[in-house]
Amino acid sequence: MAKKQYSNHNMNSTHKKAAKIIGKVLLAIVGLALLAFSGLIVYFKWFYSSDDMDTKSYYVNSLPLSNDHFPEDFNEISSIVKDNYSLAEYKNLNLDSLCDSYAARINDISSPKEYGEMLEEFFASLKVGHSFIYLKHYTVGTFPTVIHDSIFINKPNYTMTRAGLRDKDRVIAVNGEPVIDWMNRNEKYVSASTPLSRRLFTAANIFKSLSDTIRNYTVCRGNDTIEVKLPLVTNDSIPSSVLAKTDSKVFNDSIGYLAINTMMDGVIESFVSDFEKVSNLPYLIIDVRNNEGGNSGNGRELCRYFIHKNQPHCIDHRDMLPVDNAYKGKIVLLTSPITFSAAESFVIDMKESGNVVLIGEPTAGDTGNRPKTFKTSNGMCFRIPTASPSVSPQGFPLEGIGVAPDYFISQTVSDFIKNRDAQLEFAKQYLTAK
Repeated sequence: MAKKQYSNHNMNSTHKKAAKIIGKVLLAIVGLALLAFSGLIVYFKWFYSSDDMDTKSYYVNSLPLSNDHFPEDFNEISSIVKDNYSLAEYKNLNLDSLCDSYAARINDISSPKEYGEMLEEFFASLKVGHSFIYLKHYTVGTFPTVIHDSIFINKPNYTMTRAGLRDKDRVIAVNGEPVIDWMNRNEKYVSASTPLSRRLFTAANIFKSLSDTIRNYTVCRGNDTIEVKLPLVTNDSIPSSVLAKTDSKVFNDSIGYLAINTMMDGVIESFVSDFEKVSNLPYLIIDVRNNEGGNSGNGRELCRYFIHKNQPHCIDHRDMLPVDNAYKGKIVLLTSPITFSAAESFVIDMKESGNVVLIGEPTAGDTGNRPKTFKTSNGMCFRIPTASPSVSPQGFPLEGIGVAPDYFISQTVSDFIKNRDAQLEFAKQYLTAK
């Protein structure tokens, strides 16, 4: 009996020791797992999540690093781009060679302005619209009308009119340089996925600068040539003139017009209100010509109001189901080279539904490819695509080619001068033609 008690005591002791060892091992494993998980959280918050990251944009005269840190900072940028930029092969880029060529220029850079310009040129050389450095610009907060490389002032704001610019003025020189030469010289700083988009946003940049706070413009007004000195100011100094998220009108009692100007937060609520005003009409014009994108999930939700059967979303291929009150009439969709990012994926989904006719000009050619924001240890933030090249459910490339309209209609100088929207007028005629 005593031997049995002694044996049980030894067995219990052995079990307790084993349990302690197993417990320690399990604690160690859990600890390592938590450490690894914490590390992943830090990694993704630091390198990937623009929502959680303290993303900041700087004017070049207030960069968070001194001149002697430029080589170190660009070396870090190069390393991150090489590891994460997903479209290099698709764009026929040798990132090692490209990064080395820019790194070789660092020693010749002597000012923050030059470093900022080099970074803009570097990210533009990645040949995609979602690749850019976070830098602030001095501006007048306007987007000119561009017609075949002719640049016109369109509805100037107070800052512009006070300086002497008028609606319909044609800009022919910037700081004494012919506007075409200026655009040819500055095109290399503009990030874009297609030549058409690059040219358009280069033209818009005649009213933006990394460092200049004054620009001189030569404009034609009728038969007169006028010199104008225009102050460029910080974005915060310009009164907001942001387009409404959505807008609706009715033409000829039968044609609804629905402008969707953004895919940012709040667009769904605005859209639902405007959609109700036009949803019972037999014809509908949807206008995304001024829509530079936002959240592709918003575009996917909006598309459900215009499709008639289940359809995979072009980005994630998840099914989109028509809403109960989806529009049943005839639809035209107006597009332009400004139509970009989530607005572009909306256009692709709409086109692949087979329910719409596209009118206008090709889109910007870039749905995003999962763009992510990164930050160097010096505090410089930038954004690049991180998803591999892909295609829509019907095989259309999601980057590099603008969505072509079914009817290519562009504005002429005569249309602009007469305040005639050629694309909208064509759409109205197309819808009601017998």
